[in-house]
Amino acid sequence: MVDPGEGISENSPAVLMARALSHPARIRILTHMNAPRRQLSPSKWSEEVDMPLSRAAYHFRQLAKNGCIEIVETIPRRGATEHVYQPVKRAMAWSREWEALGSAVKQTLAASALRNAVEVIGEAIDGGTFEALDDSILSWDTMRVDDEGWEKANGILARALGELLAVAEECEERVADLPPEKVHLISYLVSSFESPRRANELD
Repeated sequence: MVDPGEGISENSPAVLMARALSHPARIRILTHMNAPRRQLSPSKWSEEVDMPLSRAAYHFRQLAKNGCIEIVETIPRRGATEHVYQPVKRAMAWSREWEALGSAVKQTLAASALRNAVEVIGEAIDGGTFEALDDSILSWDTMRVDDEGWEKANGILARALGELLAVAEECEERVADLPPEKVHLISYLVSSFESPRRANELD
């Protein structure tokens, strides 16, 4: 098992998160339950991603065991019981736990999360929904800054993320009463990091 970080208890929230998200399928489940936020059962998930129900149910149990999701409803289904889960908190709200994780765990989780985002972007482009809204945005750039510039740039993105989460909460009740054709399922990707330097920039 990857060391979650020096001096961190085995039962700390950071270790529980790392343990729960140690498999790519669990990252996908949690992402799909938070983006957008919704309730989901293993049987529904297995249909969506074409995964055997027994394997899907195992991953849901692991997420629940480690405090990422919880059962909100049980539905009798022909002699069996369907368990419906909801996220305990938004995936983006694990900031304190994230800060406590070791570097190797962070790299693994970041790579898995980015892969999910790239897949969604690709599906939107291939499916023709990327340009469905006239003012859709796609921006990528790299810039040179000092410490003060980094703090300002990162602060802008942090505030934008907070505002986006507030919009999602504001719309939650309104969209519940709208017909599907009146609801936009928008995606966004917010990231800031030290970019690797190219060979010609090392001199």
